[in-house]
Formats: sequence, C-alpha cells, structure tokens
Amino acid sequence: MIIDTHCHLDFFLSPPPSHFFNSLKNKTYLEVDASFITMSTSSLDWLSQLELSQKFKHVYCALGIHPWYAQDIDVKKSLVQLENLFITEPITALGEVGLDFTSYYKKNKTLQLDLFIEQIFLAKRFDKPVSLHVRKAHNDMLDVLSSIAVQGVVHGLGASKELAQSYVDLGFKIGVNGIVTRENARRYHELVKYFGLKYLVLETDFPHVRIMHSNAPFLSDIILVAEKMASLLKCSVEEVLEKTTLNAQEIFNLNGTLDGK
Repeated sequence: MIIDTHCHLDFFLSPPPSHFFNSLKNKTYLEVDASFITMSTSSLDWLSQLELSQKFKHVYCALGIHPWYAQDIDVKKSLVQLENLFITEPITALGEVGLDFTSYYKKNKTLQLDLFIEQIFLAKRFDKPVSLHVRKAHNDMLDVLSSIAVQGVVHGLGASKELAQSYVDLGFKIGVNGIVTRENARRYHELVKYFGLKYLVLETDFPHVRIMHSNAPFLSDIILVAEKMASLLKCSVEEVLEKTTLNAQEIFNLNGTLDGK
C-alpha cells in the first residue's frame, strides 16, 4: 500500500481519473495499491475535489485556501463556505493552507496570516489534520502552530534539520516528494537521513513536481521517491512503503478506511 499524502487530482477531471489511477499500478516496479489525498487551493476547486473523493474510494480530499490565492477571494464568504463543508461533507484534512512570504507574495503578509489563523482554528474545531505550505515564513508559522495545537504534514519541506525538528516537536510529519531524487537536493537528503522513517510521509505534489530527468510528472513517481529514500536510508523499498503508510494513516486518521470509505 502507498499513500500519496499531497497531490492535486482535480487536474484529472478530463480525461477520466480512472485512466491515470490505473496507470499508477502499470508504471510501478511493485504490485501495490495506492490511496491519494487530493489538495484544494481555493473555493473554485472544492466541489471538484469532493466529486473525486466521492467517485473513487481510494481518494480522500482536503479543502482549504492556499496563501497564493488569499488576495483573490472574499475571505469572510470563503471561510463560511469552508466551515459549512466541514460540517456537511466527509473531508479528510484542511489543505493546502499556509504562509508564503517570498518576494512576490509577501505584500499580502497580513492577509495571509489572518486567513491562515482562521483556517487553523477550523482544523482545531473539527479535529482535522492540516497540510502546510510554508515559504520564508517559518517563524510566523511556528508561532501560530505553537498557540493552536493541530497536527498534520509540512509538505515538501526543504529546511534545516533544526527547523524541521521544530515542526516534528509540534506533532507534524515531513512530506517527501520528487525533489529528493535530484542530485543537488542535499538539504532534502539530509532531512531524510536525519529523521529516518519515523516522521516522514510520501507525496508527489502532482502535477507540480517532477523527478530528476523526467519530462513530465506522474503519480507513479512516488515509487521513485520511495526508492531514493530507501537508498539514502540503506533499507528496502518495502520498508519505506510500510512505514510511511503507517505514518500517513496515523496523521490523517485513515486507519481502517483504506479498503474503501
């Protein structure tokens, strides 16, 4: 069993998702089953994510507002809609949410912070894990998470070991994606070796991340991520899959649900 803890499957609404889901098994080196946690970025894709999770028993949806889109929405209205969906729909997690203070987005720092805090309060209220996007905003992110106790995954984290440990100490797992396959991704390699399998989960961030030497992203790239982790940790791929799946089941409360919802 593989769990892809962070992907964007609404890109699969056309052509049909089943074609791509079947391709995962066809392209892997192991005969495995897979489950996916598909992430939203704004209210514009919430219904499509829910549609996917309702249509495919191994797809679980996370709803949230990505910091890149904070300036493009009616925040108050969107938060009310999000709250109502958490009340009425079987949503697995809050995501993709976070803070991005890189040069292009930091002009909206205050708006991002306010939106993020409100969403974290929702996760706390509904006891949902969160999938976090964070760029150049770790101090503010950790301040919020230290004051509002939630758990989840910091997706695609490429930080120092010390900074990553701060998230782990708050109950978070670290999401590892195709970037780890790149030869120059030393920081990612160091994180994998430092944490071992205890605090790591697999992700593709499909379709936004490609593995090294690939011309296109595939859901099956997750196997290559697992293989690279196994190489770094000097263990078997099967061990990587087993432990990261258990970690994902724990953090996303999927125990007993992976055979179908």
